[in-house]
Amino acid sequence: MQPLSERDGGARRRLTENILSLYVLQGLNYVIPLIVLPYLVRVLGVERYGLVAFSQSFAQYFTILTDYGFNFSATRSIAKRSDETTSISRLFFSVLFIKLGLMVLGAIILLLIVGIVPRFHQNSAFFLVAYLAVVGNTLFPVWYFQGIEKMRYISGIVGTTRLVGAAALLIFVHGPGDALLTLTIQSLALMSGGIAGLWIAFKRFHVGFAWPTADDLRSTLAEGWHLFLSTAALSLYTNTNVFLVGIFAGNLEAGYFSAAEKLIRAVQGLINPIIQAIFPHMNSLALRSRSLALSFASKAFIWVSAFAMACSLFIFLLAGRIVELGFGNSAGRSIPILRWIALLPFLGAISSVLGVLIMITFGLDKQFSKILIFAGIFNVTLAIPFIRAYGANGAGAAVLFTEVIVVLAIIFVLRQQKIYIFNSENVSVGTRTLS
Repeated sequence: MQPLSERDGGARRRLTENILSLYVLQGLNYVIPLIVLPYLVRVLGVERYGLVAFSQSFAQYFTILTDYGFNFSATRSIAKRSDETTSISRLFFSVLFIKLGLMVLGAIILLLIVGIVPRFHQNSAFFLVAYLAVVGNTLFPVWYFQGIEKMRYISGIVGTTRLVGAAALLIFVHGPGDALLTLTIQSLALMSGGIAGLWIAFKRFHVGFAWPTADDLRSTLAEGWHLFLSTAALSLYTNTNVFLVGIFAGNLEAGYFSAAEKLIRAVQGLINPIIQAIFPHMNSLALRSRSLALSFASKAFIWVSAFAMACSLFIFLLAGRIVELGFGNSAGRSIPILRWIALLPFLGAISSVLGVLIMITFGLDKQFSKILIFAGIFNVTLAIPFIRAYGANGAGAAVLFTEVIVVLAIIFVLRQQKIYIFNSENVSVGTRTLS
């Protein structure tokens, strides 16, 4: 049996490798939008770019449906079964079969909406092409690579497809008439990544076929249910506002809002790798010691929130310059929107550490789900009248107020559960063990 010190050293090295691997990926996620997004806004024009963003935001609902919370629930299950090859194979195919079934269900729903609703029927090609990204997301076993803590494969696959896709956009997209081509290139890049990820899981890690039983499928669905509700509710204030702006204020306003929001999401992409890499590690620590896991979370909270606050302040103070340099004078109406949502990286970092790393790790899935469901409903209720009155600016204000509500609610629940990440016992454990 490995000595505890060697096991801890190996875990720290693996965690560092995973964070660095995901930062390579997120570095590309950060750099590529900074190159491609301004190019697309300028070349396609704000309105045609808004149609692309509107189509992608609608497809995102089906991505959430097919994800079904597995990026957390399946990741957690695999992390806890790291030495059980047969059990992991059964879980792998349970998740894959469920995701494929949900993908088919989503395709049927999409065809019905496109066929019935005039607004969607007029631009049916955009919505159908956008669904290819859903197919790619369904196939890509991100949850598997996260669970076995091999994030470098995610980095390599997604990074390569994004680079190829970005190059294709710069080479082939030259004017407003290329809006559908833009969407096609982006969707095919994601689908290619999904196929590659599935192939590597089978060939490199030799995931053996294991036909899941009805009980396997039921338990997998049940375990992911509350996390599915959480991610679905989360979309009501991270994805829905682009969609609502497109519905109530038109493609032009959707373009202004999407341009600002994607800049913010690119910045948040600098924080996500830490959360993704720490999540399975937190689950492993929690199996050994509650105090050890909480002390680790306290350090993560300090560093992640400080970094996110610096990013948020930078965006708020330099919003005008950022929009001018990035999108040109034609996108000037994105400046106030960017200021409204500049605090999202900071608030999102807090909710990710406290909600994902702590609440989900300690089995508070149901409570976390309730918070996000309430927040999603709150956002939609607030956003519709705000968008009608103030356009894209109203959507920015609504999502900011919603994120504040989420952070306050998470803190309230953790205090109710008597979970404190900064008590003296946890800090002393962290100092002895993790330094």
